[in-house]
Amino acid sequence: MAPITNSKVYDSDLMLKLRTRHEKLGPALQKVSGFLLANPYRSATLNIEELAVVTGTSTAAVNRMANAIGLNGFTGLRFALMENLLAVVSAADTIHERLQHSSDKSFYLNHQISLSKHHLDNVARMNDNQTFEDMARQLVRSQNVFVVGLGNSFHIAQMAAAGLNPFCVGAHCVTLDGGMEGSAYRLSNITSDDALLAIALPAYTRETIDMARFAQSRGACVMSITDCPASPLVKLSNKSLFIPTAHPVLPHSKVGLMAAVEALLAQVQLLKPMSRENQPPPAGWKPDRPSVRPSWPSLLRPGTPRKHDDPQ
Repeated sequence: MAPITNSKVYDSDLMLKLRTRHEKLGPALQKVSGFLLANPYRSATLNIEELAVVTGTSTAAVNRMANAIGLNGFTGLRFALMENLLAVVSAADTIHERLQHSSDKSFYLNHQISLSKHHLDNVARMNDNQTFEDMARQLVRSQNVFVVGLGNSFHIAQMAAAGLNPFCVGAHCVTLDGGMEGSAYRLSNITSDDALLAIALPAYTRETIDMARFAQSRGACVMSITDCPASPLVKLSNKSLFIPTAHPVLPHSKVGLMAAVEALLAQVQLLKPMSRENQPPPAGWKPDRPSVRPSWPSLLRPGTPRKHDDPQ
């Protein structure tokens, strides 16, 4: 059995399952479970290939070990690892408990500051620098970058597209006025030279998933910013960044999401400083924009009027 540190992290359901089943597993699976027990924090940041390498096993062994303790393969395992980590230091849960059991039901500025610090720390814990760097470089080298965000991610998607615009050949927020038909028209010309940055928090909108799937079918590089590996965006993405979203009062906290987007924008600017030819155009300048024929009929809803179409 791997050494057990006296820490609250080992009292979680996941760690108790690992401790109980460790000795009953085969040699290869014991290597995986032993590493998870010895490295509960680091394990949450590794993908399946990295976990196989550090344990000297294989991706198949990692999946078998996850199934052996009742999880749905590596996706379920990594989600449980991150929940295990966040549960130990969850500021959102602490504040929620205080609001539930205290006579003072107010949410103060210091509560938000504490929560924000916690989420920012966990953005670093939940992601690795290599994935972040790969995503920034992909944004720089793509011919066009299409940004998708609906519902509670809509305004962040707009911010991301606006921030990328001076440093990319073309940066477009797909999800603007005009409903899904307008979004389909904007995305219909995506190619294998382009990238899609999809942003989605629970509950994930079906349209965001459909647009990511469409971009993938066109050979574009799909990247996502979402809450955890169990997000439906992850299996459609080449790279993903994960951000904590818990808030004791609001449906979601967007502090981590804002930080991830702002960090990507900063790195893109360092990788590709704005050249003279990429300077913003003069006020009042309007490019010629030919109308784009839709090639994504499955998402166009018959009978839905298009609002604010571009002038022909």
